[in-house]
Amino acid sequence: MRAKAFSSAALGLMVWSAVASAYTAPWYCTLPDSVELAAGPVTLQDVAAGPVPAHAGQVPLFSAPEPGTVVTLERQTILRRLVEQGAAGGVKFRGSSSVVITFGGQVVSAADLSLGMKQALLPWLPVAEDGAPATWLELNYQGGDLGCRSNCQPVLQGGSLLRPGRQTVRFRVGNDTLPVGIVVHHFAMAARTAVRVAKGAPLRDGDLAWEWIDLATVHSGRLTGRREVGGFIISRTLDAGSELQEQDLNEPPVILAGDPVELRISRGGVEVSVRAYARRPGTRGQTIPVRNELTGKLINARVIGPGVVEWRY
Repeated sequence: MRAKAFSSAALGLMVWSAVASAYTAPWYCTLPDSVELAAGPVTLQDVAAGPVPAHAGQVPLFSAPEPGTVVTLERQTILRRLVEQGAAGGVKFRGSSSVVITFGGQVVSAADLSLGMKQALLPWLPVAEDGAPATWLELNYQGGDLGCRSNCQPVLQGGSLLRPGRQTVRFRVGNDTLPVGIVVHHFAMAARTAVRVAKGAPLRDGDLAWEWIDLATVHSGRLTGRREVGGFIISRTLDAGSELQEQDLNEPPVILAGDPVELRISRGGVEVSVRAYARRPGTRGQTIPVRNELTGKLINARVIGPGVVEWRY
C-alpha cells in the first residue's frame, strides 16, 4: 500500500472541515472511480455518486475542457473548492480518493461549421426573380474549430427572410452562440439612360436600358426594380449610360396651371364641391393654389387626382 503525503495546506483544510462538521449536520460525499460527462462547467453534483446537499452540489469544481479530455479530480481538490465556497461544513468523504472524468463530445472543424451554417441559411434566402442570376451567399466565419458535447449542428437563431447585402446572423452550436457576418447576393433590374435626357424632359420608353445588378454592391438611392417610368420628369440632365437614381424622377403633374378643377371643401363631415382654377401645376399629394370660382379667393388645396383638389378646414 503506497504512502500518502499531505501538504500543510491540505492538512489545514481537513482540520478546518473537521472543526466545521462539529457545528453542521454531517453529510457524505461519495466519489466513484470514474464518471463520463457531456456538459459543463463541472459541479460537485455532477461527479458525486450519491445525493449531496443542494448548497454543496452547486459548488463549481472547474470549467469544462475540450471534448475527449480525461481529468483526474482528487478528493482534496474537491474539499478545497467546498472550503472556498463555505460549503464544507459537515462533509465526510467516502468511496474513491480520486475520480477520473472523461468528457464526451466532438471537435467540429471550422470548414464543417461554415458548411452547416450555409445549409441552415439557404431556406431564408430571397428567391431569385425570373431571368435573374441565382441568389448566392457569402459567409465569413472567423472562428476556428469548436469543441462541442451535444447538438453540434449549427442552428440559426431567430430565422427570418434575409435581406440583400451585408448583415450579421447568430448561430447556436452546443452551448455556444456564434455571431457570423454574411453577404446575401441578390439581383434586381436597374436602369441606365440609353440616350442623353435633358433636365425637365419626360422619360420615354426607349430612353432607358435595364440590367441585372447585385443589390449587395449597389449604392443607396439607385432606382432598382423594373417598373413603368415613362412620362416621369427628369430632375437633372443625364448623359447616355448614366445610372438612374430615385431622386432623378419627378412624378408628372396631373393638374396644369390654368386647368379647371373640382374643389372639394370639407368641414365637420360635410363636403361640398365648387369649380376652381389651378394657379400652378401639381402632382398627387402636392398642395397648390387654386382660385375659388364662387368667391374669387385663392385657396391652398391638396391634389388628390386628375382635375380634383380638396380643402379641409
